[in-house]
Amino acid sequence: MYTIEEIDGEERANEISRFNSLAPETFPLLKPNHLTDGHWWLVYHNEIQEPVAFAGLVEMQPFHRVGYFKRCYVMPDHVGHGLQLRLMFVREVKARELGYTQIVSECSPDSHSNHNFRRAGFEMVCPEQIWGKPGSIYWGKML
Repeated sequence: MYTIEEIDGEERANEISRFNSLAPETFPLLKPNHLTDGHWWLVYHNEIQEPVAFAGLVEMQPFHRVGYFKRCYVMPDHVGHGLQLRLMFVREVKARELGYTQIVSECSPDSHSNHNFRRAGFEMVCPEQIWGKPGSIYWGKML
């Protein structure tokens, strides 16, 4: 019913930016290097051939070989089909291919993402230097 496609962030910058803008309270604007240096995925609903979700993976700066889950958004009509969890798994596979030793991310305390991070084998962590919004929950997974 759904197909996940890894895409070129620079070539598909308009689509990624459009998805990113659907949650402006959650997602700040992307910087150009996120698109050129990152890895991006779109999820297509097979019946309508339109993207219904997106996600990214970038290297966590300034840490070498640490991947950062840089966004994930699923259109409301497609929530509940396991797309976020599937996007976590494809990004983890890519992180391993890139030689990352760990992946990290954060989300708000009331986000359903917290459940999916647990299901994907992440553990809550307390970073020395926080980077998210106040109250964020931080997640990490050793690879």
